Amino acid sequence: MAVIDWEQFNDNFQYYDKSIILEVINIFFEEYDDRIATLQKNINENDFASLAFNAHSLKSVIANYMAPSAYECTRKLEELAKNNSGDGIKEVFSQLKSTTQELIHELGDYVQKLE
Repeated sequence: MAVIDWEQFNDNFQYYDKSIILEVINIFFEEYDDRIATLQKNINENDFASLAFNAHSLKSVIANYMAPSAYECTRKLEELAKNNSGDGIKEVFSQLKSTTQELIHELGDYVQKLE
């Protein structure tokens, strides 16, 4: 099953030139490892304020790609951080990494089709 809702994705990007779509996706690819490492650091340090901010930022990026499962993981992570709750945070983060890896894979396949 696809992580990306392709109908919504195509609606979202229908007015954009192919080069812009590729640029937006490539920026996500380039920033991904640093974003995940930062979230991991925030979790390890119980820095809930930074975690809430960084999860929100990633959630905003993921929203562009119409990937509801990945979006929901970032929303949960942000909510836990805002509530200063470490309960379940590692599980949610693990789910986030898994779903975002699937997102990256699907976007990678899409980029190959565009090029």
